[in-house]
Parts: sequence; C-alpha cells; structure tokens
Amino acid sequence: MSYWNLRERPFQNVADTRFAYMSNQHREGLARLLYIVEEHKLGGVLTGPYGVGKSMVLELLEKSIAGQPEFHLISLNAPPSGGVLVLAKQILALLNCTGPAYDISNALAAIQERCNAIEMNGGHIVLMVDEAQLLRESTSFEFLHLLTNLRVQRKDGLMKESAITLILAGHNDIRVNLAAEPALCQRIQLFWELQPLDENQTLEYIQLRMRAAGGDIWIFEEDSIPEIHRASGGLPRLINNICDIGLLLGYSSGASKVSRNTICQAIRETNSPIINNTKNEEVPCRN
Repeated sequence: MSYWNLRERPFQNVADTRFAYMSNQHREGLARLLYIVEEHKLGGVLTGPYGVGKSMVLELLEKSIAGQPEFHLISLNAPPSGGVLVLAKQILALLNCTGPAYDISNALAAIQERCNAIEMNGGHIVLMVDEAQLLRESTSFEFLHLLTNLRVQRKDGLMKESAITLILAGHNDIRVNLAAEPALCQRIQLFWELQPLDENQTLEYIQLRMRAAGGDIWIFEEDSIPEIHRASGGLPRLINNICDIGLLLGYSSGASKVSRNTICQAIRETNSPIINNTKNEEVPCRN
C-alpha cells in the first residue's frame, strides 16, 4: 500500500470501527439500539441485505456500552449449528456457567442463577446475535422467547425487570422467520432496517475509508464513483471489493489515480453485477 501512501489497507471487509461510515440511517439505528439496551428493554432487531453494515453497527453498539460496568455483554458472531441445546450451551459458556446442561430446563435454570448474580453486582445482560437469519428452528426461537421471560429483582427491591436484553441482527429473511414466531416477535420492541448507500453516500464512504487509512481521498476519479455505486448496489461490502481491486490495478499500471476504466476492469474481475437502479438489470459500464 506504500504506492498510494497508505498506512494500511482501506477496504478490508472486517468490522473495524475506525473505518465506520455512519449515514443518518446508521446513526439512527445505533441510537435506537442503544436506547433498547440502556433502558433494559426486552429486544431489538437490526435487518438489511448482506453487506450493508449490520455487523459494523453491532461493533459500534458494543463499543458504546463496553466501558459501562452496568452492562454484561455476550455476543455470538453467528448462531451455532446443531440445534437449540447447542445454542443454550454456547450462551452458558459465554456467561461462564460451568455446570452441565442436560436439557433446556436445566440450561434456563443455570442462566437465571447467573442473571441473579450479575444483577446483584449491578449488571444487566445484553445478548447480541449476528447472522440471526440462520436461526430457523422453532425450538431455538422458543428458547430465545423463554430468555426474554427471565426476570431479576432490582437492587432497590421495588420491582422486577427483564434479566436479558436480546439484540438480533441479520438479513431481511429474519423478519419472515420471526413472523412465524409471534410469541418472540411480540417481545421485540424495535425493528430497524438498513438500506444500501446512495451514490453520494458511496463517495463519502470511499473517502472516509481512504482518509482513515492515511491516503488521498481523491485517488478515485470522480467519474468512477457512479460505476462503483451501480456495480455494488450501494452495499459497503461490494464497494470494498471493487475499490480494493481498483487500487491493485491502478498500482499495477503505474497510474496516479484510479480511473473509471480501471474501475470497470475491477468490476469485471470481481464478477460484480452492475445494477441498473431503475430496472434492476445487469448493464455494461457506460461509455
């Protein structure tokens, strides 16, 4: 990356908050999820297409509450395969519950005991599950519903409140899955959907990541931005793929800028469909 005077790679597909681009919808989604957590609500759901930035919002949420001793955060990057008991055991492990869990009733009892201990120390459990569209078994949804039923006595002794706040994030398919599970769905107090970036936001996204990596924010020529947006559909993950290859091709050709033609070649090499915003059909790079 020294060719472009970059300290590091700007377009890695990892949830690194240093490279977080926060559009208005991302800020709003983060603020609403933070409210759900801070008010000890039962649950919230963050949805959107693959690659739109859901994991980054979860990283920012985690960072926002990490320094607050009130919260005991446990996080699953994806629900495990193997059924509901495997899911329950993984949550138990994250809660440092060492006893055996022979069945769901046993697991729930152990989680309740752990919740009580955490509440006694002034804590509240936040369970975040990314890639939650992979939850398809009715028994897993029933288990999550039972988790939202758990209650703890507040330290002031005046009332009981929810023991766990559940945050689910996943592809839009999760809405369909949850609609078939009304017992859990009715416990969710927030649904927030992230949309792909528009063309101007795509430019801002690219420039923010270039700046964060120490590079020139105008390395990508202006007429390349519409092609990047059209090919990626405004999805940050695909923007990263195209721009990363664009930088490589620009370096290989000894260019001082990443041109539109270079981006068109990058699009072909990444096999990224070029999306017509009106007809949703594949079209070639414009002349």
